[in-house]
Amino acid sequence: MTGDHQVLIKDKLLGRGLPILVQTMYDSAIPHDNTEIDTLIRRIGKLNSMGCDIIRFSYPHKEDHDAFTTLCARSPIPVVADIHFDYKMALDAIECGAHKIRINPGNIGAEWKVKEVVESAKDHGIAIRIGLNSGSLPKGNDPTEMLMSNTALEYLNWFEGWGFTNTVVSLKASDGDVTMKANRLFAKQSDYPLHLGVTEAGSVVSAITRSTWALGQLLSEGIGNTIRISITGDIETEVQAGVELLRTLGLRKKGIRIVSCPRCGRHSFDSQGFLASVEQDLLTIDKDLTVAIMGCQVNGPGEAKAADLAITGIGNSIFLYEKGELVRKVTASEAKSALLEAIEHAE
Repeated sequence: MTGDHQVLIKDKLLGRGLPILVQTMYDSAIPHDNTEIDTLIRRIGKLNSMGCDIIRFSYPHKEDHDAFTTLCARSPIPVVADIHFDYKMALDAIECGAHKIRINPGNIGAEWKVKEVVESAKDHGIAIRIGLNSGSLPKGNDPTEMLMSNTALEYLNWFEGWGFTNTVVSLKASDGDVTMKANRLFAKQSDYPLHLGVTEAGSVVSAITRSTWALGQLLSEGIGNTIRISITGDIETEVQAGVELLRTLGLRKKGIRIVSCPRCGRHSFDSQGFLASVEQDLLTIDKDLTVAIMGCQVNGPGEAKAADLAITGIGNSIFLYEKGELVRKVTASEAKSALLEAIEHAE
């Protein structure tokens, strides 16, 4: 079980009993053009409204210094710099105003280089994530999960020896079972917060399936403080999947819970097309509501009774329900605005 050690990342506090945070990682190079930076800031704002709490950026080039400084200052959520190999890039990212850096001390180089990074982080009051993946570990004969946990504990001893404790740990593998074993081993020996993820999990279906299997079990055991559902795809989908996992486990309450039918030959209302048109709006609404979108008369009325709000199509007519009561009959072109208006006024 995770203990009482707490870590501060800008204005986000991690630790036992505190909210589980959702992360994602920006999927492109850091833009330098001011217009593109403005667009990125708006995108981060949308991710935040969907439930994203922290965003990570690769920081491989010193040419990104000015743009990254702007991003760190303007981002509505904490910004993490992901560093590999070059300790000078870690020092530069800290100077830019990163709220946390992610490093693997083993690929930074000599211990004195790691110490310089840690001391700079301490001077600037930021956090560090010790990020270990199964493919980048010191050589050893122990099982991978044991090697991962023991290596993280060794690095934590370094950090504590230098007077630094604002540290998060991540132990990731592409194999869900190895990921679970490593995090369970670590959690038995340390109360430092853990960032959970299954690395290189694949495309949407495989990534969400593998990640939900592993992360769901760990979170149910009280292990883990931040999560990322790593997907070869849109980062918005990563955030949506992470938030939905937390909601399913009862670890996050607010947000629209969408119930929709998969559609079959009985459908007389294009529920799939309607959901696609309205889903992005629903994902950014911070209300604890269940919304049902149903396509025919078989399940529609019944689901409407169980939902806070429901849209059901029967023939050429579309019906809006509130708490199981029919309140409006609308056309297909009016359905989206009618639903969003009802959500806006819902208690």
